[in-house]
Amino acid sequence: MPELTPSITPRVSVVIPAYGRQDWLRKAVESLFTQDLPAGEYEIIVVDSSLDETNGVMLAAMRRNAPCSLRCLRKKPEGPGPSRTMGFRNALAPIIAFIDSDCEASASWLRNGLAAFEDGIGVVQGCTLPDPKGRISTFSHFVMIEKEDAFYQTANIFYRKEALEQAGGFAADLTPLSNHPTGGEDTETAWAVIRLGWKTRFSADALVYHAIVPARWWQWFVIKNFVCIPRLTRRFPEFRRYLYRHYFFDKGQALVVLALCGLAAAPLWSPLALVLVLPYAVFRASEPTRSLGGILRPVRIAPYFVRDCISLCIFAAASLRYGSLVL
Repeated sequence: MPELTPSITPRVSVVIPAYGRQDWLRKAVESLFTQDLPAGEYEIIVVDSSLDETNGVMLAAMRRNAPCSLRCLRKKPEGPGPSRTMGFRNALAPIIAFIDSDCEASASWLRNGLAAFEDGIGVVQGCTLPDPKGRISTFSHFVMIEKEDAFYQTANIFYRKEALEQAGGFAADLTPLSNHPTGGEDTETAWAVIRLGWKTRFSADALVYHAIVPARWWQWFVIKNFVCIPRLTRRFPEFRRYLYRHYFFDKGQALVVLALCGLAAAPLWSPLALVLVLPYAVFRASEPTRSLGGILRPVRIAPYFVRDCISLCIFAAASLRYGSLVL
């Protein structure tokens, strides 16, 4: 069946990178069918790098009911970055809206995202919330963005196509065949656009819901995405102003370094050095949590300590690899 092409130039092109995840991809595309933007004003481009043709067959069937142009492009798996690049370079609109295959757009997502653009604005970041129909557990993954942050995740973001062309697009992933990409390419692209002089804006009304994805227990302990942070700070030193004290990923990582110093100094110097562990213990026991509340809060300290130490090792190794210190 021939592809549906727009009769007029669309205002916005939606790009979705896909790698498997057929059920989630179907929901993502269906959420775009119900946008309150006139059908001729947007198009959908899915860039599929799955190892089989399953997604392509599904999208061909969905095209029959599509209210707008729906195209599916194929490429080899290199991670979502190059798929986004192929998508926006084949787009017809001057504004590119990115959404991930594990997300669903609210009905006014495109309209509100477009409304946030003014002269000089190259990036509009939208609000992303966990799927209200899902169940959040300790070992689950989702994205929550309620205000503009420095990482500019492509789960929900709009760009001027001109700005993306100037920035050179998105890089390939370090683990292109993984179901859980290492990531970081979206953040680097956003900072490349910002360095070019484009302004950013946040739109709380451009709302997307992110699936609550079950994760294995070890994925909670080993956050491989952290390897991208030292690479980012090497390329964009200005990003350091968003780090804790410019050299720590967050306050928890700074306090775990202090705690390790106390544990190392106690047998060599004085048991009084163990007082350096207390700030970390208080921090992890008192921070907001969805599990182990009340009198069970102190139980959280041990698993978080293990996770923070593993993260410290990841940051240290990546800092050595990229020659830019982040702990």
